[in-house]
Amino acid sequence: MSVKIVGENCCGCRTCKTVCKFDAVAVVMDRYGFEQISIDADKCVECGACEEVCPAIHVPVSIEKHSSGAAYALDAKVREQGSSGGLFGVFARRTVLNGGCVYGAAFDDSLKLKTRSAETLDELVKLYKSKYLLCDTDDKFIEIKQKLDTGRQVLYCSSPCQVSALRLFLKKSYDNLLTVEFVCHGVGSQSLFDKSINYSEERMSSRIRRVIFRYKEKNKRASSHYYLYGCENKKKNFNKHGLYLFFPYYNAYCKQLVCRDACYDCRYAVEARGADITVGDFHGIEKYDPSIDRFAGVSMFVCNTVKGQAFFDMVRSELFVEDFDWELLKANNRFRPGSGRPKEQRRFMESVATEPFDITVKKYLRPIKDWKRLLYYKLPAPLRKIAGKIVR
Repeated sequence: MSVKIVGENCCGCRTCKTVCKFDAVAVVMDRYGFEQISIDADKCVECGACEEVCPAIHVPVSIEKHSSGAAYALDAKVREQGSSGGLFGVFARRTVLNGGCVYGAAFDDSLKLKTRSAETLDELVKLYKSKYLLCDTDDKFIEIKQKLDTGRQVLYCSSPCQVSALRLFLKKSYDNLLTVEFVCHGVGSQSLFDKSINYSEERMSSRIRRVIFRYKEKNKRASSHYYLYGCENKKKNFNKHGLYLFFPYYNAYCKQLVCRDACYDCRYAVEARGADITVGDFHGIEKYDPSIDRFAGVSMFVCNTVKGQAFFDMVRSELFVEDFDWELLKANNRFRPGSGRPKEQRRFMESVATEPFDITVKKYLRPIKDWKRLLYYKLPAPLRKIAGKIVR
């Protein structure tokens, strides 16, 4: 048996390709630009190695829970560098300072998203911030195993399905491995992201060298909805930032138009967790503690294992922490499958596959189509609460 049985449930982790000794597994792009697995029947010996490491087949069943709640980094710089409350930054910094190695998602010089390592505080910066597309694991699981086997402390942070893929690849538990998963709302393709970047470059007559999602722009109350491009042209280097509505890919992601098929009925959007610690946005924190400024950044966290709880306790002095019941957190985030595919998602992807990207943008992603949200984000903070009812 091979992973060809997975079909549209494939999450694109590439672990099957990593373990295949017969070079029978290849990554190919479908007509919509999504990375899919292809099995060469002439090379495949039906050994089942790929099936054994497939996170679409083997989903975690642990429902162990320890502490949970809201938290953010007390260090303002670490908090600013993160997408939410900077918890990953706190975890990663402690790991590096203790002589360990951190693995997470980073854009390379060509803006391709790949799993990369960091062993210094400076190297950690590239791993910060959310990146809303599929990360190429790039055979880094082999490297992680090598470090673990030498006794090196390793922190691996990724989506729930990729954390599960690593655990399946390792085939055993390691005391020196800490896994952190973020609450995931789906991933889009590198191909579509590239089209969006090319579209923006053509309109600015500049190259985009750096991209930051959820850029925390100073003095902007909706800072989590901003982006930043690091650009260059013949005359100068400069930064361009603005609301997500003006970054086509980001806009499409927020509309849930760009995700893989498996993401719309994710098998990992459940109470059972596969990582030591789960982190994510704490939506609606102002309803439970009005003193917390959610725009400055605040996270939810769940310690799922004894190991995760021990590590969290070790860094607790670097965090503001407020305990909340797991049931409350579950109601405020994606821990249930079937988030729902937007009605226009298939039409959108058909447009991506068959039409020039600028036509797709005009049809689905023009900022003026969301004039209510544009108005909302420009309003002073006191008026937002009232205007929010209109946006909804």
